[in-house]
Amino acid sequence: MKIRTKIIFTILIAFLMVGAGGCGDADSAPTPTETVSQAVQVSPTEIATLPENTAVPESTPQAIEAPIGIDTPWDDRSVFRAGLISSEQDALDEMPGANMYHMDIQISDDFLQLTGWEEVHYTNQEADSLPEIYFQLFPNAAGGQVAVSDVTVDDQEVAAAYEFENTALRVPLPTPLQPGASVDIRLEFVVDVPQEMAGNYGLFGYFDEVLVLDEFYPVIPVYDDEGWNVQVPPPNADTSYFDMSFYLVRVTAPAGLTIAASGVEVAHQADNGRQIVTFAAGPMRDFYLAGSEHFAVVSATVGETVLNSYVLQDHAQSADTALQFARNALHSFGERFGLYPYTEFDVLSTPMLALGIEYPGIVGITLPAYDPAAEVAGLPFPIMLESVVAHEVAHQWFYNIIGNDQIDEPWLDEAHAQYATWLYYLDVYGEAGAQGYRDSWDGRWQRVEGAEIPIGLPAYEYEGVEYGAIVYGRGPIFLEALSEEMGAAAFDAFLRDYYEAEQWGIVTTESYRQLAEAHCGCDLSALFESWVYPQ
Repeated sequence: MKIRTKIIFTILIAFLMVGAGGCGDADSAPTPTETVSQAVQVSPTEIATLPENTAVPESTPQAIEAPIGIDTPWDDRSVFRAGLISSEQDALDEMPGANMYHMDIQISDDFLQLTGWEEVHYTNQEADSLPEIYFQLFPNAAGGQVAVSDVTVDDQEVAAAYEFENTALRVPLPTPLQPGASVDIRLEFVVDVPQEMAGNYGLFGYFDEVLVLDEFYPVIPVYDDEGWNVQVPPPNADTSYFDMSFYLVRVTAPAGLTIAASGVEVAHQADNGRQIVTFAAGPMRDFYLAGSEHFAVVSATVGETVLNSYVLQDHAQSADTALQFARNALHSFGERFGLYPYTEFDVLSTPMLALGIEYPGIVGITLPAYDPAAEVAGLPFPIMLESVVAHEVAHQWFYNIIGNDQIDEPWLDEAHAQYATWLYYLDVYGEAGAQGYRDSWDGRWQRVEGAEIPIGLPAYEYEGVEYGAIVYGRGPIFLEALSEEMGAAAFDAFLRDYYEAEQWGIVTTESYRQLAEAHCGCDLSALFESWVYPQ
């Protein structure tokens, strides 16, 4: 899973969108506490700059007794109810075999080291017996370093081993885990946080006084018909491919750190210049954590969901702008595909080498997109900010709620996020506003001169600009062709049924095609041969 498309939009997209209309004569944004009833056009709304937090002197973090236990029974999921809207509460009972993570994390006062432990309750949902379980160690591929120690399986010490250039940990089981059986794995870890951006788009580290912790903890990958999906992460793709899981995470950090995370905060305590915050997240593909001493926050509500917009205080006037774009996107996609299932959604400005990145319940947007004085190839900041926010919000439906292998089949989430962004512009600005974004797909595809490269290749098989041109350009054009083949109304209905049928699950290209054919009663093999399948 995590799970994530660091979208690298081209300047061409913004150029095409500038002439599309809709921004200049926009209505003013509603106040942040109002509930959105329909998608609206907006203009930036200024907010007061909040005072900066006081930095805490550096010291070594000490363990503090937290106000809520994270040692609750594995079958007690009541703490996760707060994170799901009322219509989605049944999800807590529909995935009895989902992975359960309990984590205790301490963040040093200089933000450069994490220490902690995690316990995972893993159930074998496969037909095979499993002699071992793998954990991905993504910090070792992203410029940081994670060292794991004291690994136990059902309280029995085992000799775990690093593999795949130290980006994975193989945990041998005392006896093979039979189908339907469960095991408890506990491990301790120390993570060194880098200060220079490295692999995977610079999504892990402490940069510009913002702590960004992409996949910072040991996480179990998907086991499917190929076995364990473990490999050295490729540099040009999202790396998330995880089963739906539940995360109960206790974080001890400096008191001045404003923390944003997947899920919802269920407990908070201050103690001697530090804070203890407990988050409950799930069902979600993975867990993300970020923070800064310089975040300003504004909030709004869409239905049962609270939206939070985190920005650095230098760009606080942009917080409402990003918030409104997210509100419009949640409303648009909720109407078209199905309701966003969680009670919280966060948008935050973070340093990165990409323009945006998706995580469950939270998205990161590059810092320059929030600067009203900044221009991208001569374009005003709201244009790029809106397209990136809409695209990343779409990933909540395509990648998180409906999962896929983002390395081997990235088109399944990326092409749908691109197509959904076009639908967003259609809903908010009408045909004229949407056409500029639609034309950008052709512009992307023309980077490779319209070469008919299949959209269904693994990310690592694309060369140079092919990944962006084909997956982000030709990919949504294929969905347009699929809509024409099925009929626009039928395709719109299919997307709603797709969401309902595959919610919380994992799809493949084949399962997607089969569902589409069942929906339309037609043979789509020729279309998929022309556009999707490797030749």
